[in-house]
Amino acid sequence: MHRYKDYPIYGVAVPAEQKGWHARGLVFAPDLQQTVEIKRLDGPSDLTFKTKKQAEEHVLILCKGWIDDQTFPAM
Repeated sequence: MHRYKDYPIYGVAVPAEQKGWHARGLVFAPDLQQTVEIKRLDGPSDLTFKTKKQAEEHVLILCKGWIDDQTFPAM
């Protein structure tokens, strides 16, 4: 689990049907009292990575970009 602008983010690699890995990311609400998923991001289905690490790193970039593009109410 990583944190970006107080939001916990998590990147996972999902095995592709053929060889390789797809990317999936989760963004959670910054409330430390509970874990609430606020966004699930899946990389494009035609984008396959050679390694798990590459997929996980790529989706963390997607999560950070999604957070940067949002206007969240103050908590």
